[in-house]
Amino acid sequence: MSEEIKKENEEFEEYEPQIVDLDGEPFEVIDAICYDNQNYVALVPYTEEDEMEGEDLEFLILKEVEENGEYMLATVDDDKLYDEVGQAFIEHLETVFGDDCDCGDDDCDCGHDHNS
Repeated sequence: MSEEIKKENEEFEEYEPQIVDLDGEPFEVIDAICYDNQNYVALVPYTEEDEMEGEDLEFLILKEVEENGEYMLATVDDDKLYDEVGQAFIEHLETVFGDDCDCGDDDCDCGHDHNS
């Protein structure tokens, strides 16, 4: 096993999801960004199994607010802002995880964008 693959496997095994309780339901924080000087988090319903594989990712966006010296999560009430932040998350996640095809064939029919 190459050192690079071994290191990637060790990093994967060390991953601990950040779980947030929302009205008694567990959600996993999948990303956090700062947009227009405001911190936001993207959450998905938490499951111990990878049920999202192969599905379009749908996530909930909450903003971080400070109240009485404590940080908490709040809803984003402005629909236009919610959409803008959602697009920023999509772009950030695509940058982090990429949409690269491992097939190596620019003419394949896998659905990946080979030009990026």
